[in-house]
Amino acid sequence: MQKPANWDTVEAFTGDFKTLAPGGYVCNIVQAKEDTTHTGKKMLILLIDIAEGEFKDFYSQQYERKLKINSEAKWQGVYRQLTEGNSTSFFKGLITSIENSNPGYKWDWNEKALKGKLFGGVFGQEEYLNNQDEIKVSTKCVAIRSVDSIRKNDFKVPEIKKVIQDDYGPDPSFGSQFGAQVFPEEEIPF
Repeated sequence: MQKPANWDTVEAFTGDFKTLAPGGYVCNIVQAKEDTTHTGKKMLILLIDIAEGEFKDFYSQQYERKLKINSEAKWQGVYRQLTEGNSTSFFKGLITSIENSNPGYKWDWNEKALKGKLFGGVFGQEEYLNNQDEIKVSTKCVAIRSVDSIRKNDFKVPEIKKVIQDDYGPDPSFGSQFGAQVFPEEEIPF
């Protein structure tokens, strides 16, 4: 057997890593971008990270670890919010929570100014199908609240979102898109 060229510099993957538990976390916005869905609806995409506590920098550490193995690794801390139509009240709630979490900050319709802002994230679990059609579980931000509501434990963790199954197996349309490319016009701050 021949020794691989990068053997002396590659980090050993032992399978030891923390998993994010469902609950409330004080988070920060790493990047923000306005985009559209595949059906043309406007949305705000936030790349987020944990800002405090045991899981501080959870997503940036995860991204760095994966980047060492895969140059096309994707950022996993992603929150998407539709901004128009029936979703406007939810979008306004998101913005209000960010304003309440950052004294002196006032939303000015510049999504780039959201970078570095704090918010309270409520994280829940969701089942998904992997490439082998196995049901796996992911923890992700499902709601944005104020930092105060997280610190006061004034939120409810949702029940796990299950893959819909019938006599024919899991619903193939259930799959979620986890992860996002780091937006090319900006650098991640680490």
